[in-house]
Amino acid sequence: MDKALDTQVSIPSLEESLRLGQSFHLEFDGLPSLNGGYHLWGICPSQSIMVSAPQLKLTDELLNTSVKARLFIEQLDNACAFRTTVANLCSMPSNYLHLNMPTSIVTGEVRRNHRARTNVQCEVSYGDNPPSSAEMIDVSICGCRINTTVNDLKVGDSIDLVFEINIYGIKQTVKVSAMVRSRAEVGSGYTLGVQFIEMSDCHRITMNSFINKHC
Repeated sequence: MDKALDTQVSIPSLEESLRLGQSFHLEFDGLPSLNGGYHLWGICPSQSIMVSAPQLKLTDELLNTSVKARLFIEQLDNACAFRTTVANLCSMPSNYLHLNMPTSIVTGEVRRNHRARTNVQCEVSYGDNPPSSAEMIDVSICGCRINTTVNDLKVGDSIDLVFEINIYGIKQTVKVSAMVRSRAEVGSGYTLGVQFIEMSDCHRITMNSFINKHC
């Protein structure tokens, strides 16, 4: 787990805090093509977490696969993560997974990093909605703040961001998966605090250069 997530929390906090529809970012060991955003379908107390997976082809290969989950729990006001395994596969009424209830989670604020003020235009994608435009107003290697007119994004939602930055005259397009951690209404729409979840190594290097240049 990330070193920034370093405080152990008892498992009742997880069960009591999860809500139907809660967004997760799941990473499947050895199956990177399956990594991405999922949603809570239900809970079997002390046994498993049911996660909707309509996009998955259910095969026995998934059983017992190790999974890393990241999410934001509003009641704890924290980014959280835990490790678990796939316990069962179900196809009715639609595809979903049973993930073994983890014995503990880690929680903590993202490590503080240099933050650069920007006015970068970006594209926000989420769910089945068409991409929408937004403005990135500041950024660190862990996340950013964006201004948007989209009114149906809420804390805990998974999104994808695409934006172009200029590094010493060279334009680079960066793609990153992220999670909404805060939401505030402003005069022109909404300001979202976003935590980066998944970013390629080359994009991370690009972002570091951009942030160092503008700090």
